[in-house]
Amino acid sequence: IQRQLQRVNDHSTLKGRQANSRSMLEIPIFWFIHGDTLLVDKHYQAKALSDMVIVAQSESSSWESYLQCNGQSLLLDLRRPIKAAVAAAAEHLAGLLPLHLVYSHAHETAIEDWIWSVGCSPFSITSQGWRISQFQLDTIARNYIITSLEESVQLVNLAVHRLVSEQTTQKSFKHFQSLERDLVNKYNLVVGLWKRIATISGELRYVDACRLLYTLDDASRSFAQQVNTTIAVLHPINCTKDRKVDVEFDVTTIPAFLVVLLILWLVL
Repeated sequence: IQRQLQRVNDHSTLKGRQANSRSMLEIPIFWFIHGDTLLVDKHYQAKALSDMVIVAQSESSSWESYLQCNGQSLLLDLRRPIKAAVAAAAEHLAGLLPLHLVYSHAHETAIEDWIWSVGCSPFSITSQGWRISQFQLDTIARNYIITSLEESVQLVNLAVHRLVSEQTTQKSFKHFQSLERDLVNKYNLVVGLWKRIATISGELRYVDACRLLYTLDDASRSFAQQVNTTIAVLHPINCTKDRKVDVEFDVTTIPAFLVVLLILWLVL
């Protein structure tokens, strides 16, 4: 998910008002059609890769897969790989996985548990449905909410660390005071959005929470930019060296000056 969010931010091919928005993302889907039986990685009609989705379509409408249910082979309609394509696109976009894949704490890895392969959705191997359920839509929303919050926290913490690392002096304090209000306001805005998104998500209003993710991203980047501006103002002041000459007077200083003046008067 972090990769997809980064792709949206760095996308340079989008045109119009949404060119710098997270509301659009182009997904390259390569759809291969062949007369003979054609599968991806021997068993799959579609596969999600890191930067694309591959779909295979062929003529057979009743292909016996390597899976069985109640002693009967599960049949795949290779003519209509819509279900597999939707599942692969959802995995590519939001990290959704088939329902029979669960996490094993004992093995610390993913394992197959076919008890959970239920429902009529693209992620249930034992069904023919291809429409994403509301439960899965909520899962997508939660994934994006958590990932966006994590990105925002990391960005703000990095900016704060940079600000703390900048040495403060008496000379730079006045300049910092002129920027302090904007810095605090932008930080409070980000923290307020964190709390608001967490509260709305706790109320299961995931759609409303997702609408705030764009604002959160802009606010986090604005705070980081304000920190960079503050450091850019303070850093030259801290690097400036004070140049002054200290003259110490003692009992021999005045006679020495008089001798120098006398010599200059005699020479001139």
